[in-house]
Amino acid sequence: MGNCPLMGDPSKILRYRDSIYATDLLICAIAHLDFFTFLEDRSRTFEEICAHFSIVPRPTDVMLSLLMAMELIEKVGKEYELTDISREYLVSDVEPSLVPYYASLKNRPQCREFYEVLKTGNPAGWSSGTGGLNWIEAMRESWFADEFTSAMDSRGVYLARKMAEKIVLNRQRALLDIAGGSGVYACAIAQRYENLSATVLELSPVAAAAKRSIELKGLSGRVSVSCGDMFEEIPKGYDVHLFANVFHDWNPDSIRLLVKNSFTSLSPEGLVVVFDAHLNDDKNGPLSIAEYSCLLMHSTDGRCYSRMEISEILLEAGFVRINVSEIAADRTMITGRRN
Repeated sequence: MGNCPLMGDPSKILRYRDSIYATDLLICAIAHLDFFTFLEDRSRTFEEICAHFSIVPRPTDVMLSLLMAMELIEKVGKEYELTDISREYLVSDVEPSLVPYYASLKNRPQCREFYEVLKTGNPAGWSSGTGGLNWIEAMRESWFADEFTSAMDSRGVYLARKMAEKIVLNRQRALLDIAGGSGVYACAIAQRYENLSATVLELSPVAAAAKRSIELKGLSGRVSVSCGDMFEEIPKGYDVHLFANVFHDWNPDSIRLLVKNSFTSLSPEGLVVVFDAHLNDDKNGPLSIAEYSCLLMHSTDGRCYSRMEISEILLEAGFVRINVSEIAADRTMITGRRN
């Protein structure tokens, strides 16, 4: 990672990449579902929307967050309704309707993939490729694991440093970076806190990629790699557990299991740290995170969760003193203490 200071904020550049699937989901909502016409007569609940279109909750949640963040719908109480702009332009039987304009792109492969994900909940192939393998399946392939780990490492150079600047670990001694990928977050924290040793917990073949990445950073003496499955058991002996960009790949039940495993193995008074792209409590923004959630919903079993959703899962497991901190690029850090 070197010692060169980072001169600029790449948030916009990150967003261009992360938002790439958002417009395709919007097109799908307009052209395949005629979603806004359904809301023309009256507002609808989440359950009514799922039932009418025969779509499943996880991708529906992502779609509604996106449309709220785009200010095309709003939520009043428990019901969703049109905004003035969508009522004027996105209802099929009004003039002038822009539905045909969007419908002309309905056969884009990504739009058709989104329609299938909405109907089934099953993720599509990563980046609409990899031979149809979704993210979990693709990560078992060495070539994809190396490519993906390298990609996340390049993003993490900026985000990990910003997180390391905010987190306070003066009294902690041992950090476990769970599903830590390349180890870029563990390395950034180890560089800032010399009192701390760090270990990256990963599955094969990512563990091998992590070792190479840590060696290239010159931090093999400070950051080690352990091969293991976080869903089976999390190693004991650590007073900090870090989940950096992990939860957004998984469904709520999987996240609850991970948090339970963390609480069970974390040292007394230990700290759990969740760094991720989180929606606000109303799940109607920030727009950049609602857009990113489309990519995650398309290709993984997860989505972007709200700060409240993650905080509640931590509280359910027994963590206390939950705190939310703004970091950078609309990313936030949520911490809790094992009591």
